[in-house]
Amino acid sequence: MEELFKTLNQANCSTRRDVELIADTSQALLHLLTTHEKSTHEMIALYSCNLDMLLLVLENAQEQNVIENVVGMLYQMLCIKPRIGGAASKVTLRNASRTLLATLVYVAQELQPASPVLLSTLYTLITKLSLIDKRIAVKARLQGALNVTVNLLRVHASHTKFLLPAVKCLKIFASSSVNVAELGRNGAVDVLIALVQACSKKQTILVQTSLDILQLLLKSKKNAQVAIKQGTVGVLLAMFLDWHQSQAKHRHLKEQKTLLTILKNFCLSKAGKKVLIEADIVQHLYAFCKDIPTSSTELLPLASVILQKCLMPKKLPVSSTASVYNFSLPQLEHDPYCSCYTPGNTGLNAAPGSDIQNVDSFGSAPTPCSSLSDLAVITQAEEVKTSCQFSLDSLDNSRTEQFLPELQHFTHTTASLCNIPAMYSQLEGVSLVDSPGKQPLTFTGFGTVTAAVTESHLVPGVTLNPASTLDVDGPCEGLLESRPRVNENEKRSLHSCHSSADTSKMNDSKSCEFGLPVFQEKPLASGPICSSMANNCLLSADKISVLSENSGSNPDAVAELKANGLVCARSENIDSGTNAVSSDLLVENTHLANSTIPNAAVLESVNECSSMHSQNTLEDVFQEIYLTRARDTKTVLNRCSIPYPDLCSQWTEPRQIEPLLCSKNDVKRKSILGDINRIVQPAAIMNNIVYSLDALLDEQSHLQDCLANSDAEWVLTHSEQTIESPLEFDSQFESGNLRTAIQVREREYDLLLSPDVNSSRHLQWFYFRVRNMQVGVPYRFNVINCEKTNSQFNFGMQPVIFSVKEAGQGRAGWLRTGSNICYYKNQYTRSAGVDAQAKLFHTAAFTIVFPHNGDICYMAYHYPYTFTLLQTHLQQWKGLATQWGTYLNVQRLCKTLSGNEVPLLTITSQSREDDLDGRQYVFLTSRVHPGESNSSWVMKGIIEFLLSGAPVVQQLLKMYVFKIVPMLNPDGVINGSHRCSVTGEDLNRKWVNPCPVLHPTVYHTKQLIRYLVSISKSPILFCDFHGHSRKKNVFVYGCNGKTSWREDDKVNSLDDKAFLVSID
Repeated sequence: MEELFKTLNQANCSTRRDVELIADTSQALLHLLTTHEKSTHEMIALYSCNLDMLLLVLENAQEQNVIENVVGMLYQMLCIKPRIGGAASKVTLRNASRTLLATLVYVAQELQPASPVLLSTLYTLITKLSLIDKRIAVKARLQGALNVTVNLLRVHASHTKFLLPAVKCLKIFASSSVNVAELGRNGAVDVLIALVQACSKKQTILVQTSLDILQLLLKSKKNAQVAIKQGTVGVLLAMFLDWHQSQAKHRHLKEQKTLLTILKNFCLSKAGKKVLIEADIVQHLYAFCKDIPTSSTELLPLASVILQKCLMPKKLPVSSTASVYNFSLPQLEHDPYCSCYTPGNTGLNAAPGSDIQNVDSFGSAPTPCSSLSDLAVITQAEEVKTSCQFSLDSLDNSRTEQFLPELQHFTHTTASLCNIPAMYSQLEGVSLVDSPGKQPLTFTGFGTVTAAVTESHLVPGVTLNPASTLDVDGPCEGLLESRPRVNENEKRSLHSCHSSADTSKMNDSKSCEFGLPVFQEKPLASGPICSSMANNCLLSADKISVLSENSGSNPDAVAELKANGLVCARSENIDSGTNAVSSDLLVENTHLANSTIPNAAVLESVNECSSMHSQNTLEDVFQEIYLTRARDTKTVLNRCSIPYPDLCSQWTEPRQIEPLLCSKNDVKRKSILGDINRIVQPAAIMNNIVYSLDALLDEQSHLQDCLANSDAEWVLTHSEQTIESPLEFDSQFESGNLRTAIQVREREYDLLLSPDVNSSRHLQWFYFRVRNMQVGVPYRFNVINCEKTNSQFNFGMQPVIFSVKEAGQGRAGWLRTGSNICYYKNQYTRSAGVDAQAKLFHTAAFTIVFPHNGDICYMAYHYPYTFTLLQTHLQQWKGLATQWGTYLNVQRLCKTLSGNEVPLLTITSQSREDDLDGRQYVFLTSRVHPGESNSSWVMKGIIEFLLSGAPVVQQLLKMYVFKIVPMLNPDGVINGSHRCSVTGEDLNRKWVNPCPVLHPTVYHTKQLIRYLVSISKSPILFCDFHGHSRKKNVFVYGCNGKTSWREDDKVNSLDDKAFLVSID
């Protein structure tokens, strides 16, 4: 063999080429290569080393027999015996592709008639080399192989052995966008369509490859336009319908999918869509979708996209896509460095219906206040009007240092009890005590408390020291503090003092000082105060569940109240003319570090608390606190009720972890077909509007908020009645979001959500009440104006539901439920039109089977957590802190634009063994996005863990001080928004330069962190808790260490990998 290669090389390199010798030698080498069944090492080495020489012979060859011999050897080396070709260098193989393309062009143009077998072999070799040479498509264009291939397909359209290799090679050529344009100019589209029509359906590989090339070619807009003019669209549609009708067993779904993809490309242009509509594609695809087997769901999205493109986009059935709520923003004098500044803009008022994405879109004309909450906002803006003129770079320490009460607590032996401004402003004129010989404690107005105490009317056996004044001035305005329990030495000392004296004498004594505050007859320096009382006692509201002197005792009930931080205080007489007493009179266990309460007095107070309702005591007290907090909550919307789930203090825990729902494959198909059926058969659709928030707001514009709930009574009176009318909806309560409910079929409803306040976007969160249902009947709900491109509803998530009747039977709680859940794009858009690029909404569809007849159920996107519920939980947390001796401080960080107070929690250990200077700070925040309610539940668990008194927690609190802002966006939470505050802006995008008036929570949080940094107490961790609508499990977004306030982070960020290894 070696001698043959030498002879071939000499004959090819000689000046006078011996064609016969070259042909004979190449024929002999081909014979040796084909007759040896196994490739020996000698053969592999010999042929691979002489591959360059064979390519040189092929370049010089002009005779067909020589070309056939050399091409045959290459075919054997690369395809039949790949071990030989694999031994060659990649450089040589890349050169082989250029040589083969040149040979292809020469054979097609010069050797007439060209042998189909030789051409198919060349195409096979080129296809094989394309795996190594990624530039083979470019080389084909430069060598002129594109035009040659198209012409060969025209000439040899009947030669089946030639067609498949040629079409496979053409698919490789079409991978280049430049080649696509050239192939389109050469008429490749017409050639391929004729080829597909001429092929038998049994030639599936040839047909599928040809369709794949058509798909690549028609991605080009220019090629698509030419094809539309030539009538290609109708031919492809007829081809698709023919394939669908003739294949009863649906074996060729891949070919149909490719045809649908090609038709979808035509829908991107108006001309293509017009041709498809004229061909009645809607009816044809609707019939096609109904016949698709469940195992071929990949065809449904393509068919639905084509239908959506071909159907006229429908406008949402609402008068305006803007929010139904408009909040009048305050007028500001802008500082050019403030984030709310816009040149030439003197006011910040959102026009009704405007889509506020940033502060630049605000109008300049002031809008008059439409509610008391608006007036409060304007008043607040006037108070802090100058704050907007200061840059965040200048720290105002006099305002910020008040939020570090732990420094004062651990520095001084005594501390001041501070107030929360405006928290008890609703108590004006309320008399707390009205009995002979005792002067009333009366709240006469904000900032003033007038009281005189001659006997202890708060805790029996305790005398209040009139010389002990209560200082409510100072920088710690807004402080509510839970102090530690008395230590054992103090208990023994006080117990002996108490036992050695008569109780009545002790009541008259003015010398024993127990650290309880005394209300002076003169007005105090500033706002109202909280009286100190053991075990977090309270006076309830509305029903005024107050202890009487002759009442019995119920130790179990009292123990349950104590465990939850809810114990009612004793008041001997309440003014009968008083209709409401705020449970903001929750009297905290706020005795100071050196203050004590006699043990006997504590026990007596607890015993008298037991006269409260013997059953459901905890529930009643919890509801009283919630109702009072609800009165303080300021909203943009008109609340017609309060949500019943918030009134349930105890929820039944699920028996097991709720699994993800395993959705069926055809759920989305059925939902989309149902939407198409509305267009195909519009007479079957009811379109009955059963709930419209727009209409209700027009009717209720003069009404005040109704803070009550009659769900339990309604269920009792309607559970046995026959249900015939449609479902009744309502969302006019805190965090509620449902704008319109439309009955489209007997048990199917389209639901529309309301955008965030002062916005026309951010549609995802829903929370509404439904009643008047039948048991065991499936109801279908379609939320038709969702904005997200995808949702966890497609991956096992279910909506949550709360049944009032279940709660009445002792099984209160939210449960995930629903079946046939899917999330898909629909045909609704923001505005009607024929724009093919119009952005469409998505539908979240689910089926609910209600557990009871005549029930009331609340349904939500996720477990709701309202601002009022947070305020109620704060009272429980104070009780937990008192119970376990944990330092808990609750302050007002700031007020929101609506006037709601934003709580700031400080949690650390009461232990003085470790210096506070040695404790590092941890800063936690959550709920900057209202629709991410899961972040609030996680934060609730963290707070309760820190107050649990567990040994690991006690050790943790000795090392760290936790600063927690549990709700950064109360206004958004209250008004049922998904992402924004009442300004219509995403507060999470305002951290760089927040405005103190428009973004107070972000501004003051950042100001506090900057102040900690300025006093060398930089937080070791800042964590902001969020939820995610499209990701599962728990994950963390880290920050760039180079921009951190901690020098350690900047150093470690230089070598992140080494840092992670070091802390592992």
